[in-house]
Amino acid sequence: MRPYLSVVVKPTLYCNTGCSHCYHTPEERVRGQMSPETLERLIKMTSEEYESVWFIWHGGEPLTVPLSFYKDAVALQERYFGKDNYRCGNTFQTNGTLINRRFMAFCREKRINVGVSYEGPYNSVLREGDPSKALGMLSAKESKYSVSATISRETALRQRELYEFFKKDGTNLSLSPVIPAGCARCNGTVPDPDEFIRGSIEAFDAWFHDSGSNVPLVPHYLYILNYLGDPTPSDCAHTSCLTKWLCIHPDGTAYPCAKACPEEFRMGNINEVGSIQELFQSEGFRRILIGSVERREKCATCPVYRYCNGGCSMDAYYECGLSENGGDSCRIFREVFTHVSDAVQEVLDGNGDVSGLNPFVRDAIVGKLVNPRVVSQ
Repeated sequence: MRPYLSVVVKPTLYCNTGCSHCYHTPEERVRGQMSPETLERLIKMTSEEYESVWFIWHGGEPLTVPLSFYKDAVALQERYFGKDNYRCGNTFQTNGTLINRRFMAFCREKRINVGVSYEGPYNSVLREGDPSKALGMLSAKESKYSVSATISRETALRQRELYEFFKKDGTNLSLSPVIPAGCARCNGTVPDPDEFIRGSIEAFDAWFHDSGSNVPLVPHYLYILNYLGDPTPSDCAHTSCLTKWLCIHPDGTAYPCAKACPEEFRMGNINEVGSIQELFQSEGFRRILIGSVERREKCATCPVYRYCNGGCSMDAYYECGLSENGGDSCRIFREVFTHVSDAVQEVLDGNGDVSGLNPFVRDAIVGKLVNPRVVSQ
């Protein structure tokens, strides 16, 4: 058995809102959902080939699918992976507008994580609908959730403000830029890279020195762990994700990534193969693997390459070509990560008051000060 697989499952491409930065165009966001046979085949196949699997329920909007579908999915997981053996887990990534008490109770009972795509006071910049009422219910019921805020041209310089907004409720927050794919390819929502870098650094500086904060800030916290040598140090965009991630569309079609993965990287269909490994032996996967390796070879002399692993293949594909580096996402990572690592190194060198740091930062750095061998320049 292979050790681990993350599976982004899109049980439907339909959505009840129309976000201006969506990976899927309006023509793709049609009604319909994954069949029970495809769902069972996916869960059975992954259980037979992997020691552990994490299912991320995405879309479209996953909550436009009836709750009974997910109850069936969890029942199948318990049947094939075993009940209460922790071989698999689940996360919902939702726009939050359809969250209700029945859904919340189900997630609490089955220990399912909930991630909400939401930009707080700037939600209307990219999205239709307002999930704030539903999020208020989640907070009142002490249900754990995290927020993923997508940063657009309009909010690039407001990232610190977003951190302060979500920190008040103790909400875990991640910040990521709109990428030029799907609906965002030509509608002006992609942020200016210089403004995104500036806004990201401002948010980091505020969080880094916020001793009263009780939330991590992503990706900055992951960058700190990466620099300090954590064995699972980073987000999927800056790790060697190929063969470790899989995206399944409603009809069972498989892609190596959920980020608007084009047809040329189509890996096949789980209803037409005998194993997950056959998907990773497909011509579509060979194309993305070869292009990614070519790009990483060009990155090898970069001082931050060992931390970014060549970046996200889909970001590169839409910015300057799969086998090319130097796009906006490349520069954003290099400049933000360098700022983050410089701040951490200054503390490691004894310059700065550790007690005045964010508790997440303080705990990470103090651990390495006790055992500094893993940190190297």
